[in-house]
Amino acid sequence: MTIESLHKLFEEQKPGGVYWLKNHAAVTELTRICKKKGFAFFHIEGQKIEGKEQFLNAVSVAMHFPDYFGNNWDAFEDCLTDLDWIDAKGYVIYFDHTDGFASHHESQLETVAELFQDAVTYWNGEGKPMVVLLSGSQPAEGVKSL
Repeated sequence: MTIESLHKLFEEQKPGGVYWLKNHAAVTELTRICKKKGFAFFHIEGQKIEGKEQFLNAVSVAMHFPDYFGNNWDAFEDCLTDLDWIDAKGYVIYFDHTDGFASHHESQLETVAELFQDAVTYWNGEGKPMVVLLSGSQPAEGVKSL
C-alpha cells in the first residue's frame, strides 16, 4: 500500500471498509495520517499471533478494551461497536503480519474480517468511519485489496 492510497481513501466522502494490504504499511506514517485527520489509530502486531486467544488478548490491549471484555467473539464485536472510551472522528485499525494466524486458523482470520466488516457497517450508519487494514501474504476471503 502506498501512503497516497490511504490519503485517497480518507478523501472519499465516507471512508470506511476492510482492506487487504499486500505489503506491510509504515505504522509511524499511519499514526501521523490518522492524527492529522482526527482518527484514532490502533495497531495490532500480528507476528506472534497464532490463535484466537492470542488475537483477542492483543486486540484488547491495542484498542484499550474495558476490563470487562470477555475474550470471545461476541465480546469483541460488542467492543468494536461501542468504543465510547475513544474520542475521535473515526477509527483506523491495522492488523499486520496475519500469516501466522492464517496458517494456524484460516477460518478464524475470516471470522475476524467478517466482524471487522460488521463494525465498519455499524460505524458508517453512525456517521463515524472505520477503516480496517489487514496485511500478510494470504488475503482473507471477501476482503478487497487496497
